[in-house]
Amino acid sequence: MTENAPKRPPRGVRVELDGDGHLADGRCWSPDIARQLALADGIELEKGHWWLIEFVREYHERYGNPPLMRTLVAASKQLDPENGGSRWLYRLFPDGPVRLACKYGGLPKPDWCL
Repeated sequence: MTENAPKRPPRGVRVELDGDGHLADGRCWSPDIARQLALADGIELEKGHWWLIEFVREYHERYGNPPLMRTLVAASKQLDPENGGSRWLYRLFPDGPVRLACKYGGLPKPDWCL
């Protein structure tokens, strides 16, 4: 889905999305909604995606905001010293690891994202 494409809820699930395609009410988040949002963007969520989504959700719950990219890079390298890092994170979500992990994780778009 391109940035200018209309934002619509996943097929078969009625949820309200904001102007950036994030859930308007994060309390209605579920793994199934995450899968459907990602599929609408052409992404099939796999193990690495889920690690990133859960990391961002837990970080947000603890600190009230999503992690910065450098925090994700450090955490991914602890998870897998040989394969973690920014390149791996961008292979998971090429259009922005933090932003998309927030989108699929039921969190608002980070204030500092363009």
